[in-house]
Amino acid sequence: MKTKLLLGGILLFAGTSICQAGWLGDTLEGAAKRIGNRAVNDATNSTYDAAKGGVRDAVKGDKGTSSKQPTRKGSDPQRANENATSPPTEGLSIEEAEQVYTKFDFIPGSKTIFFDDFSDTDVGEFPRKWTLEGPKPGSNNTVDVVEFQGKRFLRSVPGAKGQPPATQYIRLNQKGDLPEKFTIEFDALLAPVKEGSVYHLVYRLLLVPADKKIDIFKWNAPNSVLFSGKESSSANTKTALDLGDGKVHHFAVSVNGTFVKAYIDNQRVVNDPDGLKRPIKQIGLQMLTPNNFKTDKLLFSNFRLAEGGKDVKSALDTDGKIITHGILFDTGKATLKPESLPTLKMILALLNDDPELKFSIEGHTDSQGNKGINQPLSERRAEAVKSWLEGKGIESSRLKSDGFGDSKPIDSNKSSEGRANNRRVEFVKF
Repeated sequence: MKTKLLLGGILLFAGTSICQAGWLGDTLEGAAKRIGNRAVNDATNSTYDAAKGGVRDAVKGDKGTSSKQPTRKGSDPQRANENATSPPTEGLSIEEAEQVYTKFDFIPGSKTIFFDDFSDTDVGEFPRKWTLEGPKPGSNNTVDVVEFQGKRFLRSVPGAKGQPPATQYIRLNQKGDLPEKFTIEFDALLAPVKEGSVYHLVYRLLLVPADKKIDIFKWNAPNSVLFSGKESSSANTKTALDLGDGKVHHFAVSVNGTFVKAYIDNQRVVNDPDGLKRPIKQIGLQMLTPNNFKTDKLLFSNFRLAEGGKDVKSALDTDGKIITHGILFDTGKATLKPESLPTLKMILALLNDDPELKFSIEGHTDSQGNKGINQPLSERRAEAVKSWLEGKGIESSRLKSDGFGDSKPIDSNKSSEGRANNRRVEFVKF
């Protein structure tokens, strides 16, 4: 009897402490042997906006879902616990966001290296641009593309206890270290594994070093960043969260040498100067639940890896312009999104520091969508940026705006990476 009471107490403690490393070890049992053997922001705004919503919307996958491609319209550390709770992100104007997001300083990399929104993968299939580490043949967990709220996501359904979690690695022709500066972004669902549960969905970004070893049994392991609705952590930082709201959130990671910062929506949740070992050879993303709890809600999309750009002053001196991918708008509109603030503030600082500096603000799209819509939309969006800067005190004589639609690509429109590079706002000196 005493033995049963003791066992019950242990299980109760484990069930109420998801932020401890113990459950991670159980979840990842069997994966350590495998992982040791193996070595994008400018996703279309329409995908990100449409994906936001409750988990009660059906996840269409194995049961009678058509594999027809969706129609696409338009282009478009602290070393201690920060104990942060995310402010609300939906419905804020960019003016309101300025008062709330004081620690949001993420600026996406300027050149997309890898991007996948799974739009070219049939429902029920595994995407060709990724490799899979676990599950293995004979296991009963699945990884495939599904439709969720009208968009495509890669979903993992965990198998039995002891099965390794789904770990996907992007296919890169990487011969050396990744760039010194780079950024990673993706959208994923945050929720408890089931209604009322204390256990949460977990996404673990793996920045695999040259020796291809990450201690997956260690909660705060170097070269990994863990996200859930309950907390985020890196090698030397942990931030408590309350984000298990059953909605799709935007995740962003910024790397500079060994320094890693991470954000959920517009909140910084990791700030770790010693979070990484270099060189970094591969990028992966795990999807898991504590003790392999069954769920069909583990899913992500819009994965973007981008190289960090030149220093803005160097870009102005050498190129006479700054190419940005961090200025975002509401779908089909010229309304600036709060995520645009860090990039806008960077441009504002340049103008304030140099009273002689003048910019032509130029909007560009990729080749997808209706040209008759994209061209005037790119003009209105450039004008919206101009108006924001004027509202901050920059004289109108120092600014002009124009939109070019898809008429001036800087990369091929035949690949998703090229299209992501073409969707941009440029600031050209005049």
